[in-house]
Amino acid sequence: MGMDTEATRTLVRAFLDARAANDATTMATLLSDDAEWQPPPSMGLGSFKGRDVVVKALTGGAVGKLFDVSTIKRDVHKLIAEGDTAVALQRLTATTTKGVAYENDYCWVYTCRDAKIVKLDEYVDSFKAAKLFGMVKS
Repeated sequence: MGMDTEATRTLVRAFLDARAANDATTMATLLSDDAEWQPPPSMGLGSFKGRDVVVKALTGGAVGKLFDVSTIKRDVHKLIAEGDTAVALQRLTATTTKGVAYENDYCWVYTCRDAKIVKLDEYVDSFKAAKLFGMVKS
C-alpha cells in the first residue's frame, strides 16, 4: 500500500535518528523484511538484501570496513518527502580505519511501503572516497 508524504517523512526521520545513534534494533523495526540497500556500484560494496543483512551492513558490517564506526557523524541538511519517497541530503564525517579524516556529501533516496522502508539508494562522490581509500590514484 502506498504511503502519504507525512507518514514517509516521519518514518525516514525515525530511521535517520536511529542510524545516527547506530541503533540496530530500532533500524530493524523500520525496515521491511525484503529491504534493500544499494550503495554506489563504483564503490565495490555490492548490494545488500534483507532486513538483517542491511542493518548489519549499515551498523558496521560494510561501513566498519571503511570507517571507525564510533567516529561517524551524520548531519542531515535537508529531508524532502513526496508520497512514498524521501530524499535525505547529508554530510558524513568520520575517521577511516587507517586514521585518516573523511568528509563527504551524500544523497539517500528512501522508498517506503506499508509503514516500512523497502529501498535505500545511496549516492555519493565515490571518486573522492576512492581517492581517500587508495582505490584510485589522485
